[in-house]
Amino acid sequence: MEKIVFTRKELYELVWSEPLSRLARKYNISDNGIRKRCKKMNIPLPKAGHWSKIQHGYKVIVPKLPGKYEGENETILCYRDKDGNYVEKVDEVTPQTKLKHELQNDPKLPLTVPENITRFDSLIAQAKKSLNKKSSEVYNYVGMRATERDEINIMVSESNIDRALYFMNTLIKLLRTRKHDVIIENNETYAVIFGEKLPIKFKEKAKISYETNTYGWRTRTYYPSGILAFVHDNRPYHQKEWLDGKKPLESRLAEILAYFETYAKNEIEERIEWEKRRKIEEEERKRQQELQRKKDDEIKRIKVLINMANYWKQAQILRDYITALENTEGLDLKKMDWIPWAKQKIEWFDPFTQEPDEILDDNDRQELMEELNKKEPKTTSYW
Repeated sequence: MEKIVFTRKELYELVWSEPLSRLARKYNISDNGIRKRCKKMNIPLPKAGHWSKIQHGYKVIVPKLPGKYEGENETILCYRDKDGNYVEKVDEVTPQTKLKHELQNDPKLPLTVPENITRFDSLIAQAKKSLNKKSSEVYNYVGMRATERDEINIMVSESNIDRALYFMNTLIKLLRTRKHDVIIENNETYAVIFGEKLPIKFKEKAKISYETNTYGWRTRTYYPSGILAFVHDNRPYHQKEWLDGKKPLESRLAEILAYFETYAKNEIEERIEWEKRRKIEEEERKRQQELQRKKDDEIKRIKVLINMANYWKQAQILRDYITALENTEGLDLKKMDWIPWAKQKIEWFDPFTQEPDEILDDNDRQELMEELNKKEPKTTSYW
């Protein structure tokens, strides 16, 4: 088996570079395996909707790699056995593998596709009617037939219709035995596992033939390959296929069920963790907002304090000026008449007294204060 070793920092950079589903296909490891490695090494993972936001041009926040970590700094990310099955680690039994073994040893589970079925599930019975119609042939797919959009998603060649129906009928029965279900919703087929809706389909892999028509246009035509596949089709984020191989697809029901139950549980756990993080972030955002509000209020109060002190100082200066003026010898009558007016205005302006005025009011005082804050008053002689 080939192995790839990543440091903690390299793995952190990797999971924030592209979706886990794409990494899973690229490095031949399940996305659940990558999640487990990241959780073990305290590496944050993208939240739900992260890649969709990027795709639509929204800004996203990438958390820093936590510095406090005392565990292993390297991990083996990729293993693949001779049959092409994904393996987490040669010396490790994963929860999914353990669950598969438990399912295989449960005699109550219908893990064998029967040779004959006398009564199909209603979903399969309807699919059978559609697939046996000539009109179910698919454009550009030579010899392939497909169900209607509002039926269980199946597309296979005529010779494989029975295999598809028998497999899907057994799968539905198996899922319902485990308290799960298969539903059709908005023209999509879902396996409902622990309440999680996981899109699925059954298809025959197609071989592509490229041809050039009389006008010089290159066209593609698809032909049946005889290889059947059951697909968890959650694109663009995740796609998982089980194919005919050394073992027929019908022998992999326990593996498929173990995968779905593990995947659904991980989705639920991730959503719970995401909700916890969201609440923490929301609380922190509100805390920061409240702190900023308090800061703004304090700054406003300090400004008021400084302004009031300045106004009081200005009133004191004016009083000193009037006193000096009164002590000046030889005041003419005009200046002597002006002094009482000035004293009254000082008492109106002083923040400690703020005596009423026949002409000016509190708004005028506020306007004057704001004006004084903007610029120095011009010196004007009133006599």
